[in-house]
Amino acid sequence: MTTDFPPAEFEVRVAKAHEAMRVASIDALLLTTEAEVRYFTGFRTAFWQSPTRPWFVVLPRDAKPTAIIPEIGAALMRETWVEDIHTWASPHATDDGLSLLSDALRTARVIGMPMGRESSLRMPLADLERRPFNLQHIQQP
Repeated sequence: MTTDFPPAEFEVRVAKAHEAMRVASIDALLLTTEAEVRYFTGFRTAFWQSPTRPWFVVLPRDAKPTAIIPEIGAALMRETWVEDIHTWASPHATDDGLSLLSDALRTARVIGMPMGRESSLRMPLADLERRPFNLQHIQQP
C-alpha cells in the first residue's frame, strides 16, 4: 500500500466520521475534493489537476468508503485500503460517473457534503441538477 498512513489510521478516521454522521442523522457523505478523498482513503494522484474529471468517494454511515472514479485512477485506488471501487471510461459525454454515484447513494435519504471555503463539487452543474438522489442543505450550528 502506498498511502501515508496504515489502514488502521483510516479506520479510525472513518469511525469518527460514522459517529458524527449518526449524531447528525446523515446516511452518507459525498466527498469530491482531493483533500477529502485523501483523508479517508489515502489516494494520491496527479489526475486531480484535470478539472474536467469528477472523482467521488461515498462514505455510507455504517460501511467503508466506496470510490467512484474514472477508470484511469483504478490501479492507484487499488493500492489504498478501499475495496469497493467503481469506474467508468472518462470523459463520457452522457454519464461521467453520475449513474454509478446514484447507485451508491440510492439508499441514502440524507446526504452530507463538506461546504467550507475550499470545498468544490467537481461535477458539471447540469449533472447536479439532473441527479436522481436527494441532496439537501443542512445548516450546522
